[in-house]
Amino acid sequence: MPEDQHPPHSTGKLSDKFTDLIGLEELEDFRLSHIFSEVFKKHTTEEMEEQLITGTTRHTPDLSELEVGWARPWLFARLLGVSSILAFILYAGFEMFNNLNLIPGLIFVGSFAVPVSTLIFFLEMNVPRNISIFKVMQLLFVGGIASLILALIFFSNFNFFSTYLGASAAGIIEESAKLLIVAWLMGGQQRYKWILNGLLLGAAVGTGFAAFESAGYAFRYVLDGGVTVGGEIILLRGLLAPFMHIVWTANAAAALWMVKGDKPFQLEMLQAPAFLRIFLSMVVIHMLWNAPFGLIRLPIVQDLKFVLLGILGWIICFRLVQKGLRQLNKARQELALPAITEEATV
Repeated sequence: MPEDQHPPHSTGKLSDKFTDLIGLEELEDFRLSHIFSEVFKKHTTEEMEEQLITGTTRHTPDLSELEVGWARPWLFARLLGVSSILAFILYAGFEMFNNLNLIPGLIFVGSFAVPVSTLIFFLEMNVPRNISIFKVMQLLFVGGIASLILALIFFSNFNFFSTYLGASAAGIIEESAKLLIVAWLMGGQQRYKWILNGLLLGAAVGTGFAAFESAGYAFRYVLDGGVTVGGEIILLRGLLAPFMHIVWTANAAAALWMVKGDKPFQLEMLQAPAFLRIFLSMVVIHMLWNAPFGLIRLPIVQDLKFVLLGILGWIICFRLVQKGLRQLNKARQELALPAITEEATV
């Protein structure tokens, strides 16, 4: 081999080592400015409604009709802005009137605002548009609560993890619980066979888990430290929500869907190396997130560690989106091949 040529996955670069580790190709033709190019453009109410009408029998496009490419989501930003304003109004209302009746609303809106907005981002990124908002909300509530309960069952039966690992044990227990709930609720439905489907389904369960967990933490801190402390917890967890449970579970489920495809879920799929590389990376990121160490103290988000781990989770996420888009393109080409062959023989 000539000296100026290198294998596709040279071990000489850190990015290549990372690629080999998780088994996903580096991003190509990827620009955040393109993906978020619609966020600051004006959109009508009708466009907002249309953006949410997906996955029904009349609003699921055929594979041949899909425009396969990086989606340009924008509705999530509108929802984030509105819900943040509502949370601020509730907090200001409490400060003004000191009425405890506003606390449940503040906890609810504050805990769900950013997670649900992030979930809408994943809905908009689901290029096949074959999953309805009803199914997504169903997974948010049913899957979120079920995964919380399953995680508590795991914690009570495998407490040796907590004994030896402390808070980092949540990385093993919670990621396993959330993924198993996704597989239990959606693994048998062959209609949702795309990697991008797995990404959205996982994000829905992760959103429910994150929102209900944040509401629980906020409630406890309100009881122990007052509304100010509870409000700070809501703010912190709201800012960090897109970088935690939502993207972790989305990535893990997408990795499982890489292996599962249009086949019903089987436990043997959890042994596939392609799945394990990504799932274990989510477990490790979660464990490091909870580990009792920091790098550099930062305002609001507390530490640089959370920023770096959050970015890493999203790099993996966008690589999974790229793999999902390539899966769709390959399926479209295979669908068109028989028609091309038939025309050639005429």
